[in-house]
Amino acid sequence: MSNSDGVDTVLIMELPIILNKKNALANVGNRQMVNFASNDYLGLSDNEELKAHVKSAIDLYGLGATGSRRLSGNHQLYLETEDHMARWVGKPAGVMFNSGYQMNSAIFSTLASTSSLIITDKLIHASIIDGAQNSNAQLVRFRHNDAQHLSQVLKKYAHHKTDVYIVIESIYSMDGDMAPLQSIIELKKQYQATLIVDEAHSIGLYGNAGNGWVNHHNALDDVDMVLLAFGKSFGLSGAMLVSNQEIAQRMKAKCRSYIYSTALPLPIASGIKKASEIISERNDLNEKLNKNIRFFKTLISTTSNTQIQPIIIGDKDTAIQVERALLDKGFFCRAVHHPTVPKGESRLRITITSAHTTTQIKALAEAMNNAFVQ
Repeated sequence: MSNSDGVDTVLIMELPIILNKKNALANVGNRQMVNFASNDYLGLSDNEELKAHVKSAIDLYGLGATGSRRLSGNHQLYLETEDHMARWVGKPAGVMFNSGYQMNSAIFSTLASTSSLIITDKLIHASIIDGAQNSNAQLVRFRHNDAQHLSQVLKKYAHHKTDVYIVIESIYSMDGDMAPLQSIIELKKQYQATLIVDEAHSIGLYGNAGNGWVNHHNALDDVDMVLLAFGKSFGLSGAMLVSNQEIAQRMKAKCRSYIYSTALPLPIASGIKKASEIISERNDLNEKLNKNIRFFKTLISTTSNTQIQPIIIGDKDTAIQVERALLDKGFFCRAVHHPTVPKGESRLRITITSAHTTTQIKALAEAMNNAFVQ
């Protein structure tokens, strides 16, 4: 079904239907398109070695966990995966969750109290905000990546509370920019706060053989909790909080979404460990990704140096028109609007992956330039 412009209407719906995908291609509705909307940054969702491992894990473990971790689902594999990932990042302990949203929305209802202050970056992910608002703590937000404003917020509010949490992301999902980590660490030390870094969009891409952005900055000792998500660079699903033993045990003992949820499917848990091993061994995947990012930036001027390349348009209707023009040319790109981004900052969110070819990237850039000229 097409509209008057010849664009398949399924492509401009809020929930486009993906019929199939392979590497950087996706069948969206009734058309094969080059996918520039995926978070599969290293192409691992279609990696033959990882797929073969998960297939064998299905034969070994079956499919569902069939129970919560607190009842019948606490398989030895979960403990091994938690231990492996915690050691890989460099923390003593880990707690695995079914998704990043489940994890982020549960942290503060478990750890915070009425005497807690939670301070987050203005552009922190919605799951963190939901978790903070569902807790008994006070929530205050500081201007995006503005350490000076964070200092002002701490000075105004911190002395009223017995414990303070500062929450930032490593790479922000809609802007592709990075937090000023060292400046924030200085403030964390000054106010004896607990620092939480969400590495959803950086784990696997930075650090020693992919073990994270915090490690890339040699800051692991100054970050109290690192949040990992496995639905992006790992090509799988699930999430994990890595921290010290005390925090891990408190989460396992008191976190309601952990206690009352059926555990992550065992083959996925096995795949998480395997994916980390592939990332550690396959430097070529990150090298290809970084090469593709640099190539894209020679063709299109952007403010981001990461795999997330926002093309800020501003006006919502114009952003939708550009999105439609790119869809019509066979490029699966999504326009993002308020409330996901601030009002007046509608944009294309372009994601570059290691699976893209230079030919595909060049063709996208040409289509984008033509769309803006029109």
